[in-house]
Amino acid sequence: MTASSQTYPEVAPAGVTILPAAFEVLGYLALVAGGALGFQLGWLGINGAVILCTLLLVGVTALAWYRFDEGRHPCFLFLCTLMFFQGGRLLAYCLGAESDPMRVTVMTPTPFDLSRDQIGIVLLSLALSAICIYIPCRWSYRRISPPSDAAVKPYLPYLYLVLAIALPLQMFKNYRYYQYAQEHGGYTFLWVDHAALASSVPFFVRAAQLITVPVFLAIFVFERRKKLVILATILYFATASIMLLLGSRATTFMLVLVLWYIAKIKSPKRSRILRLAVAVVVLLAAGFAIQQVREESTEQIATFTPLKVLDIQGASLSVTEVAVKERALFRPYVGSYLKQELLNGFVANDAATYYRGRDLGFDISVLLNPALFATGTGIARSYVAEEYVIAGLTGVVLISLLIGAGLHCLHRFSRKLTTLLVVALLLPYVLVMPRNGLLDWASALAQIMLAILVLWVGWLAYSFVFPFKPAGVPAPLAPATGASS
Repeated sequence: MTASSQTYPEVAPAGVTILPAAFEVLGYLALVAGGALGFQLGWLGINGAVILCTLLLVGVTALAWYRFDEGRHPCFLFLCTLMFFQGGRLLAYCLGAESDPMRVTVMTPTPFDLSRDQIGIVLLSLALSAICIYIPCRWSYRRISPPSDAAVKPYLPYLYLVLAIALPLQMFKNYRYYQYAQEHGGYTFLWVDHAALASSVPFFVRAAQLITVPVFLAIFVFERRKKLVILATILYFATASIMLLLGSRATTFMLVLVLWYIAKIKSPKRSRILRLAVAVVVLLAAGFAIQQVREESTEQIATFTPLKVLDIQGASLSVTEVAVKERALFRPYVGSYLKQELLNGFVANDAATYYRGRDLGFDISVLLNPALFATGTGIARSYVAEEYVIAGLTGVVLISLLIGAGLHCLHRFSRKLTTLLVVALLLPYVLVMPRNGLLDWASALAQIMLAILVLWVGWLAYSFVFPFKPAGVPAPLAPATGASS
């Protein structure tokens, strides 16, 4: 039996799988409840609470790897990014690379600490969010077989043609962005006046970006021939890497995670842990190097350590901390924050367009250091922070459960290659939520549907010019000549 045709064994009856899931969930909730009670009574100190929260995050992530067939579920990747962006400083502290993970040091000229109760709320929010995201995914998880590619093969010639047209346009756009940003101060100009940066290239060239990523992902999802997949991947990242030189890395790195997920869904082969660990270290080193270039730091790549990168990227925890500390200040603007996130895919969101209540991350940046924010420096958002601002710990629990249900839906939609493509397009915006807003994915979904519509219209035109014969349909027989009546 070939790898492409291998199927998974039948899943156990519902009653057999629900019972272990129930014990897992109850065990984690009991541990959180015990830790919260001990912290409230003073039996558990702040350092102990940090260690307990870190163990919970690591434990849930490891369990997602084990329970979801070596991470074949968006929930596993989401918990990884949650650990990286929100729990990075906590993990660095537990491993001796950070002395005070709960002190807010990012942007502010005068670092400050939260009260003991506020620190407890932050740690409890992270633990509850991770568990509540895991619950719906674990409760309803069913393995899926690698999907068939029979129905999507006819699209591949059209997709390769569009990719060949779109890649040069993407290269030109990215190089022009890089050139224009370097002339106006570098990476920070992306957040000073993004509209001016966008206007530096023609509209039809900018529109090519709307098509390039969907076409590349469609090829990666639909194509079974490894050599062609590798070639398309190399060509795409060769043009996209220019933005890495500028210092913008989140989109590219999230895309790498998505490609890993697609490859796992398409293949039943087991993961090689050593290869995966090496890939993670390489990505961390690349991220560190890009950050040094972006910040024009004199620090050398030789000073790189994975724990140092964890500590730096875990600065997104500060957003959650400030949101907890100053919730009353941000609570009146919840509706405005959510409305803007629905528009972020279509309008510029930078310092030039800022006003109070437009963006939670911008409001926190202005609160911490308005002068630095005016130069284009700021901190991102956090879905955990928005959950807490909306409805306190109740909001963290309920909205995290909804996020978990959404991740479960993404996994179910991965059963067919056509819907797996939509999952692949949406997943980068979902995975970045630990350092982004709650509804940015919805704005991205509107863009995705528009791109698919454009590609579908192009496909209709292409199939009209180059008609194809559906597989399995025999050619019509020619009428016999000379036959007697």
